[in-house]
Amino acid sequence: MSSFKDLRIVDNFYQTSAFFPMPTVLISTISDDGSTNLGPYSLVQPYYVAGKDYYAMLLNSRNTSNTAQNILKRKKCAINFITDDKAYFKEAVRLGWPGDTTSEKMKDCKFTFEEGLRKEADPT
Repeated sequence: MSSFKDLRIVDNFYQTSAFFPMPTVLISTISDDGSTNLGPYSLVQPYYVAGKDYYAMLLNSRNTSNTAQNILKRKKCAINFITDDKAYFKEAVRLGWPGDTTSEKMKDCKFTFEEGLRKEADPT
């Protein structure tokens, strides 16, 4: 008998099925009302990591997601890696459910926010 499991492919397949060693990250962006939005992603990979004056990442996202829309509008995001903790993964799945507004998703967020290292250079 095979150890493989049949998985139903759904719109948010990449947010509901965590496969290791693929890291799970939270992409934080700023919403229209100025609040922080967190979107969990596993399909993030380096694009340029050597031989350039900058780093780049590839991010696969639905174009209708809060994350994609906020990046298109503000041209900024932060990539936040989370540790291998069941409670964090459970929260990442909850945050990744499509259709919720930022305020609905973020009101019970279990992650703690702190100022980033770029705050002084870029207050926005």
